[in-house]
Formats: sequence, structure tokens, C-alpha cells
Amino acid sequence: MEGALPVTVISRDDIEAMGKISVADALHASTFNSFGSFKSVSGSSGAGQTVASLRGLGSSRTLVLVDGRRVATSPSLQGAGVDLNTIPLAAVERIEILSDGASAIYGSDAIGGVINIILRRDYSGVEISAGFGRPDNPGADEESASIVAGTSTGDSRMLFGASYTDTLPIFLRDRDYSRSKTGPQNTDGTYNFSQTSGLSLFGNTIFNADFTQTLRPPDAGCQQSLGFYRIRDDVGLTGVENGDICGFDFTQYAADTTQLKTAAVFVKYGYDISTDLGFEITASYAQSESFGRFAPAPDFIFVPGSAPTNPYGEDVYVAHRFLPLGTRDNHNRSGVLSILPVLSYSFGDWEVEGGARISRFTFDDRGSGYLLRSVAAEAAASGAYNPFDLSQPVADGDTTTLPSMTVTTSRDGLTEYREVFTTLRLPLFTLPAGTIDSAWGAEYRRERFFDRYDSQSEAGTVGGSAGNSSEGRRNAYAVFGEVAVPVIEDVEVDLAARYDHYSDAAGGAFSPKLSARWQALHNLVVRGSVGRGFRAPLLSELNAKDTFSAESARDLVTCREAGVPDSDCPEVQYDTFFLANPNLDPERSTQYGFGIAMQPVEWFDFTLDYYNITITDSLTTYSAQSLIFRELLGQALPENTAVIRNPDTGRIEEIRSTTDNIAEISTDGFDLTLNFAFDFGRWGSLRPQLVGSYVLSYVEDDGVLPARDQTGDPGVPEYRINLTLPWSIGALTTTWVTNYIPSTAAATVPGNPNPLDLQRTGHVKANTLHDVQVKWDAPWNGAIIVGIRDVFDEGVSTNFSLNSPFYDQTLYNPAGRTPYARYVQRF
Repeated sequence: MEGALPVTVISRDDIEAMGKISVADALHASTFNSFGSFKSVSGSSGAGQTVASLRGLGSSRTLVLVDGRRVATSPSLQGAGVDLNTIPLAAVERIEILSDGASAIYGSDAIGGVINIILRRDYSGVEISAGFGRPDNPGADEESASIVAGTSTGDSRMLFGASYTDTLPIFLRDRDYSRSKTGPQNTDGTYNFSQTSGLSLFGNTIFNADFTQTLRPPDAGCQQSLGFYRIRDDVGLTGVENGDICGFDFTQYAADTTQLKTAAVFVKYGYDISTDLGFEITASYAQSESFGRFAPAPDFIFVPGSAPTNPYGEDVYVAHRFLPLGTRDNHNRSGVLSILPVLSYSFGDWEVEGGARISRFTFDDRGSGYLLRSVAAEAAASGAYNPFDLSQPVADGDTTTLPSMTVTTSRDGLTEYREVFTTLRLPLFTLPAGTIDSAWGAEYRRERFFDRYDSQSEAGTVGGSAGNSSEGRRNAYAVFGEVAVPVIEDVEVDLAARYDHYSDAAGGAFSPKLSARWQALHNLVVRGSVGRGFRAPLLSELNAKDTFSAESARDLVTCREAGVPDSDCPEVQYDTFFLANPNLDPERSTQYGFGIAMQPVEWFDFTLDYYNITITDSLTTYSAQSLIFRELLGQALPENTAVIRNPDTGRIEEIRSTTDNIAEISTDGFDLTLNFAFDFGRWGSLRPQLVGSYVLSYVEDDGVLPARDQTGDPGVPEYRINLTLPWSIGALTTTWVTNYIPSTAAATVPGNPNPLDLQRTGHVKANTLHDVQVKWDAPWNGAIIVGIRDVFDEGVSTNFSLNSPFYDQTLYNPAGRTPYARYVQRF
């Protein structure tokens, strides 16, 4: 609380009092995770992964350490963050959040701050715990168990632990807001697309050869009993005014969140060789398995007019849902191995530490039910597969066509860090105000990364899939130092600097930092810091193969030509390919902050800190919308980007994008922590804590859109507040926790008359979750814990301006009211 830099500590007891069963859940709820962060959701190439994003700057700018050392990032996220699901809560002693840039100490990725997860060190005895949770709504049932055992002698100590968790998926059909809705039916039996949700254009929507017309599918090709609906295009989704859409209800099949299982074992052994020489080794292996389900594969299929099943007598393209192939199911597994031996020696006031570390993250994914495009096209052309009769798409007795159209996808990934390091701590000399202390060090690291897709996926012949392979290697070394100088009595200045060098395009970076602490009064500390930071390009950003994704954007060029107002121009998904850029430079940051820590009275203390971060040469990927805006303005598109249109209709056929050093990002705000301590004698004690983070501004300048403060935009809440009320009386502790996220806009739409002047529209209601827990410490050295998360079943704050599942998955938890119980026994 009273240091020169703002550090927030979350203990294991704090996490358990929140009713959380994982490190990932605890950090996701933190107010420093300003705008939320990616978590284990179905329907993503990063399914099963959960990361943190301090200050809303992204997981790649949030450095996660375990015991002060880097751990391998997730290859399934292209190296853009540490998967928090692979850090077992049973091994954790506490979590320290340094909410200030720290590149001068830790190097790359620490622009937004540092999360240091400290593992247990000493424990004597055995602790066994088990628990479960059962939400009122379907899905998200959870189970957890762990064991920790430790012993110590005069010279040695050992700690062993193992843990297991299992959380079931939530399907889109399990929640009212994510189920499909059709609105009122028109007299001709159709529905207006603007009044539907959860229905996809990819059902059996039929276009003529140049996409200027939509053709009505036959009755057998759009059967509501199979989940298909006839829809009138009243929003311009097809590019044909009031075109015919045969939509598909994908919510009956697809999952919102994944099933997630985690298991981990860890051991820590320490031995005091002598009074001056010590050895410690920490080893752990953590594994997570996830299951995600997508609806049956969607894809465009060409059916020539000569095909025997074609009822139109002309060439057509069908936005088709391959229902007979069944759901697309993905099973993936992540494994993280970490081994860290450290040797320490002290002589006099000098302390030397040296060690090595291997941190290895492996990942594999297997997907079933995917479409092999080449075979599907041949089957449609020959008549072996009939997309116009969904009740009988293949002839009776045909047992080969459907299996030949399916393909099993595979994906394997690895991130590996091998490093050696040494540090030296020593006092330099003594001033009248005290001793100048210092620390010096060096480290060398080899990084290896790959994310490999199967050959069919790489070739783009798999329908209903996205992503592509990437791999790379590099070496990095760093030297660093820190000096603490007592300038005068009650004033201490800390100087830190670090130089990092990478063997690839990332090159070198020098990161200095100056911080100061002034003990103004016996109960008041004033502190401040200023420093530089950097982030090296990811190996995936430098080396990835062309990667496919379906990106949403408004085609204002076409809308204007058709006379459609900018504000009515619909968001449509476009085939988008992302290209690597081997010439990227590191992005740089400048940050400063100041604050106070004070205890005005015995029962109350607080901290208030201001932060300001500016990132230049930001590594940013051009969005599909940004490229369309550039085209609208008549600007030349950046190198390796393109908006490719049909020469006859002007319809966007493909977009190409890349990552570049283009943007400037700046953000500033305040963090406030209030701690109270009330003692009521025989009525126990109350220890309220309020933690709040307020974002004054968040501005991103990409060179196209006018720089504007984005706080209040969809998914960008202005502040977050957590309130904890623990009341203890004897062996009984009751804890009430409230998490508050304020309202935001529902969407940003092109302005009028300037479409680049984005305007906020709609309203997403504030989200308030209340959790309650009661813990009884039994006299036989056990503990019984019962509680309810989301007591009032608030759930998520819906936003129907978004695509399915119609809420911000980075911010909110869809589980709803969840009673849970846990038992702990110590021996």
C-alpha cells in the first residue's frame, strides 16, 4: 500500500471469499481488467483460453509472471497472452497487480502493467478441499477439488499439490436472450430480417450467378421443422432490395461457452545447503481441456444450371447450411510445463541469485463435422448432394457422399521459453539520509513458437473454419539495473533501466523509469513515477501465413451508390484475409502517474492513484471497416491491404488486411481503494473494502477516424467498482461482494453528414452482480463454505446491436444465479 509504485494484492482467501474457483475468474472480475478480456467461449479459434487485459490495452500488453518469471504464452492465441486457466488456484499464495508500466524492470509486454502470481512457498500439513456449483439456469455446472501437502525440516522444505476443475458449457438455446427470435409473421409467410435474431443468412439463400437477384428456394429446401425460415431482406443484407432469404436457426445447436476441465500438479522443494547458500526448484504441469460446439457448417456452394437437382435452369450460388453433416465439434487440450531451479548465495550485504527456466505451452485441437469444399462442389454439380431438398439431400442407399464431404481438422501449437538469468543485490554506499541500495541483472531467453493447421485448412478447402499456420524463433537478451536513493529524510528516489535486444525485426529497446516516494506525514505517503516501455512484435505478427476470418463492417461505398443513408447501412460479414508483416517495429510507450496512500484514522485507510499511458507506433491490425473508410475517402490503401469488389455489381468479394505500426493510443484515469476496519466486540468485526477504477479517456488514432474518447462506447465502460463486505463473528464469516459495471452505448454508427464522425446510439444497461458467502470454521480443523453467486440472477447486460449471443462476452458472465458449496479439511 505504501510503496513508490501502486501494487494491489489479492490473497487466496480473497479469491475464495469471492466464490471463485480459478485465478482466471478472479482476474476477470478485477477493476483493473478495465474493459473485460477474452475468456473461454465457444466459436473461437482461442476456445478454452482466458487472458487478462489491464487498462483495456489488450492481453499482449499485460505481462503475466509466475514467481516473478515469464511463462509461455498461449500458441492458440498466437502468443498474445498467458492462458490463466493453466494456473491452478491451489498453488497460489497471492496475486500482485502492479498497475503501472514496468518495462524498465521486466521488458516487453508490461505497458499496461504486470500481474505477478506468487505460488505457495511454505506449508506444513495437508489440506483437502472439494466443491460444486449448480446454476439455476441450464449449463455452467461446476466441480472442483484440490489437495496440498507440505513438510519442512531445519534445512529443507517441500510442498506438493494437485487440483481439478470441471465446468459444463452453456448453449445458446439455454438463455432467453441468445435463443432465436422471429418476430411477427408477414402475410406471405415470411419474417422481416430486422425483427429476427439468432438466424443466419446461411440457411439456403440462393443467388443468381452475378449476385444481382435472390431466388426463392423450393419448399423442400426451406423447412421450418428443420430450423429453416423464409425471411424478407428488409435491411439490405443480401444487396438485393427485399430479397428472399432462407435463414437457419443456429442457436439450437451452438454453444456460448465451452466445457472446460483443468488439472494440475505442482511441487516446490527448497534446501539450505549452508547458512549462506540455498537451492530451490519449482516444477509444475497444468492441463486444460475444452469442448466447443458450432452449428453445422455454413458455406457458399456453386450449383451449375446443368446439375440434375437444380430447379432454376441457371447457375446459382447457395449460402447453404450443411445440416446433414451434423454439428462442428472442437476438442482442444493445452498443457503447460514449467521447471525453475534457482541457486542463491549471500555474503555480507551482497545477495546473488542465478537460475534457469523452461516454460513450455503445448496445444492441440481436433475438429469434426467440417466441410470439404472440393468434394461438396463436385457432389452438388453431379446431383449426388441436393441442397434444395433438406429432408433427402442424398439418394436412398447412398452411404458414401456425406462422409466424403466431411473432414476432421487438426491444429497443433507450441510456445517455449528457455532462459537463464542472474541477479545481484548490493548496497552501494551510505548517505546522510540512508544507504543507497541497488540490484543488477542479466537474462538470456530463447523463444520458439508454432501454430500449425492441417493441410486442408491451410489450403482454404475447409468450409466453416478459419485461421492459418504461423511459426517463428528468436533469441533475446537483457541487462538491467535499479538503484534506490534516499535523497533526504523521508524522500526516496528509485532509478531503473533495462536494455532488451531481440534477434529478429523487434531489434533493441531501452526502457528507463524514475519513481519517487515521500513520507509527507507519519500517515501519508505521496508517490509518483515516469517511464518508457515497449512491446516487441509477436512472432505470429511477423511470420503467420495468410489467415481467414469473417469480419463485420458497413459498406458505405455501396450503400451510398444505392441511396441508402449511412445510418441505415447494415453490418455484413465479409471474407477477410490477414497477412503477416515481417517489417514491424516495436511499439513504444510513455507512462507517468502519481498518487497518495493515507490512513487518516485508525479504522480507515485509502490509496488514490492517477495513471497516464501513451503508446506510439502501436502494432494495430487494419480493420475491415477502416479499409472501407479509407476507400470512401479516396485514400490509397496501405501496402498489403485491399478491398476487392465484383467488377459488375461493386459487391465486396474479399478484404485483405495486415498489421502495421500505425496507431497512437492514449489512456488515463484514477484507481481508488478504500479500506475500513470496524470492531464490534462480541458482535464481531467488519472489514469493508471498495475498489474502483475510473477511465478518464481512452483515445485511439488510426489515421482515418478522428481521434475521439471511446469511453462509453460498446464494451468500453467508464469505470468499474467492486465492494466487499466481510463480517466475522467467532468461527463464522459472511461475505457480501458487489461488482458494478456502468451502462454504455449499444453501438456506434456513421455520423451525418460526416460518416467518420461516429455517433453513439442505443443503451446497454448497467450490470450489478451480488455474491454472498457464509463460511464456518469447524472445531475439527475443517471449514464448510456455502454461497450464491449472482444472488438476484442479473446475468448479462444484453446488446442486440451485437451478433449472437447478444452480449459482450469479454465483460459479462452468463452463468446467472449459482448456488455453490465447498468443504475444506486440514490435517
